[in-house]
Amino acid sequence: MKVRLDIKKIQYINLFEKTTRIKAKYCFDYDPIMVFIVPRLFIAKAIGEKAINVNRLSKILNKRVRIVADPSGIHDLENFIKVLTFPNKPKRIFLKDKNLTIFSAPKTKAILIGRGKIRLKELSEVLKRFFGIEKIIIR
Repeated sequence: MKVRLDIKKIQYINLFEKTTRIKAKYCFDYDPIMVFIVPRLFIAKAIGEKAINVNRLSKILNKRVRIVADPSGIHDLENFIKVLTFPNKPKRIFLKDKNLTIFSAPKTKAILIGRGKIRLKELSEVLKRFFGIEKIIIR
């Protein structure tokens, strides 16, 4: 699947690379958080000692920053979702064909969906890009 990056995302990736000296594969907004995808081998270097790089980027962007490992396959799906939705923990994740069902507590269900379904839309775009998932249901 081809990815189109707008100017803003390209600028964010360039800023990330200048700050961390690590090449980011992709970046996206997950409501109040800017998420950067980097190769698994370079996670520790991208975060920096005592999370110095994350703090620098947070101050520059005025957003919380999260650095996530590039998923290597469908077996990374559950871990990828847990990292993205942290500190909210889904109870169970079930994948059948191209449909994903996330079971969660009532309080975290609202947080996962977001106001105006904004987080659900962002999550579905990201999961479609990395895992080819067509539909997400949160229960």
